[in-house]
Order: sequence, then C-alpha cells, then structure tokens
Amino acid sequence: MQISTRINLKILKKIDSEGVNSALYIVEDTQLGSKFILKQIDKKNLKEYEKYFEESKKICSLNHPNIISIKHASYDDKYIYIVMPYFKKGSLYNLLQNESLTIREIIKYALDFLQAVYYIHKNNMLHCDIKPNNILISDENKAILTDFGSALYLNEDGNAKLKNVYYKHIAPEQCLNSTINKKIDIYQIGTTLYRMCNGNEEYNKQVRRYKDLNSLKIACANGKFPVRKKYLPHIPKSMILIIEKCLKVNKDERYNNVLEIMNDLSLINENLDWRYQKIDKENYSWTFNEKYIYLYKETGYWNIKHNINKDIEYSQVKSLETKAQGYRVIRKIINM
Repeated sequence: MQISTRINLKILKKIDSEGVNSALYIVEDTQLGSKFILKQIDKKNLKEYEKYFEESKKICSLNHPNIISIKHASYDDKYIYIVMPYFKKGSLYNLLQNESLTIREIIKYALDFLQAVYYIHKNNMLHCDIKPNNILISDENKAILTDFGSALYLNEDGNAKLKNVYYKHIAPEQCLNSTINKKIDIYQIGTTLYRMCNGNEEYNKQVRRYKDLNSLKIACANGKFPVRKKYLPHIPKSMILIIEKCLKVNKDERYNNVLEIMNDLSLINENLDWRYQKIDKENYSWTFNEKYIYLYKETGYWNIKHNINKDIEYSQVKSLETKAQGYRVIRKIINM
C-alpha cells in the first residue's frame, strides 16, 4: 500500500547559493510551526526517474554528527524537494561573507567537516562538491557537511566517473578526464581551506580574472588558480603548507587521506587568535587581545601603525609603495 500525503511549506527567504542545479530556501512548516531548509531541484536536470531521490537516499544511508540529516523528501510535477534542518548561522560561505575567521576557528570548523569527509571515504563514497556553501554551521557551532547531489560511490578500483563539475573548485585532473578518486575531495578541501584563510572576496576576484571556463581550466591544470603563496600575513606557514599540499597539481603528491590532513591541522599552534578585518579598500586591521596592527593608505602610500613594541605606545612604518610590501612587514611584526 502506498500513502500519498501533503506537506505545507511557506517560503520565508531565498538563500544565496553557489549551486547551479538547485535553489535553497528558508521555509516554515505551517503544520509544525518550525523552520527548515528546503532544497529545490529541477527535474529537468535529472534524466532518470530513479535518480530523483538519489541524493536523499545517500544522505539517509549515512549516520554521522557532522553530516546533514534529511527531514522529508517529496516532489511535484517540476521539482524534487529535500527538507533539512535550519541553522541560524547558515553556511560557512555566509560566515565568510560577513567576517574573517581566526586560525583557531578555521582549525575547529575544518576538523568538524573533515571528520564527515573521512567517514564517507571509509564508506566508499566521494563527496565531489566540498565548498563553503556546502558546510553549515549548527546552532552548537559545529560544521556540518551537506549537499550530496554530486556524491558518487567508488568502484572496486577506487575510481568513479564525474561529469558535472563546479568550476570554482575544479581539480586539475578534472580538466583532462572524468575519472576521479578520493584525491578530488582532498583538492576541494584545499580550496575550501584557502577560502577560509583568505575570504570569499579574494577567491572570487581570482575567478573573475578568467574570461571563460576554458581559461579557468587551463589555469587550474597549470597550478595558477588559485594563486599559490598568496595569503593574508597572519596565516602561519604551517597552515599554508597544508593547503599547498592539498592543491598539488599532481594528485599523487597530495595527501593520501583525510586523516593525514586532520593530524597536521591539529599540530598548528601559531597565530591562533589574530583577527583580521577589512575596514574598507584602503584600511585593514589585525587585532589580538590588546595588540593591534593597522594598514592604511594615505597620500598615495601605504602605512602601518602597531603597538607590538612594549616599550613605546605605538610604532609606525611609513611610505610603502604597495599593499604587498605592507603585508610582508606585517608578517614580520606578527612573527616577532
């Protein structure tokens, strides 16, 4: 016997998303009076009926505290609907749009979602779409991995075939063929950590330098996107080395597994609590407890003011020609 029921959902707000095949909304279940997240998937993007609920089935097959749960799945003539828990803080993408993260926060959130990736790899599955938009921040401040629409099961050789690729996080090997393995998730962990360290604005600015997808693919395949070695001055070398290893063009040179990344992240103990803020395009600050560093532009030159020297109220460095020069000086100041 099959029972067809009805669920009434009132759309409260559309959520900004980097997804190309679906839309996200905050909705209210009018029968329960509770808020949820609704993922709306266009049936036109799903060629086979059997694949309509493939994503929800994959998620339901997993049981991990850092993987999103499914509350309800349904459909109508045009769309597939997946209902998931609503978190007030939204996604990691939303968090990065509104503030920068300290190294301590980056490590904490990374270890959360990496536990989820490690778990699905142990269950012979790839996520294939790891990015800030697909990592939610729960009300308990834990990072939750979501969106398994691109997830694939590995064959007996440890490989899978992926056709649809999100261009901002495309791995170099995907520019050449569709055969992938766990190293694609390792690469996307690297791009996600890169964005967590440098912000969405910097990452998207780099994307816009390329006139089309083919140009971006060529840059990615040659290791020119994202720009290696370009980091805010408070990002410690130990973090940079982890990201750079994840982003190796040759997949065999990347980490072998997620556990190795987690172990290296756990060892970072430098610059953990410096907070970066972009005030405007000509004013930036770094703060830690009562310490501060200001980088600002005045009369065509970049200047630095800080109170790191304990013997005097504040020190200044003046008349730097470029912001990059300012970053190099700030890096030295932070690492005093």
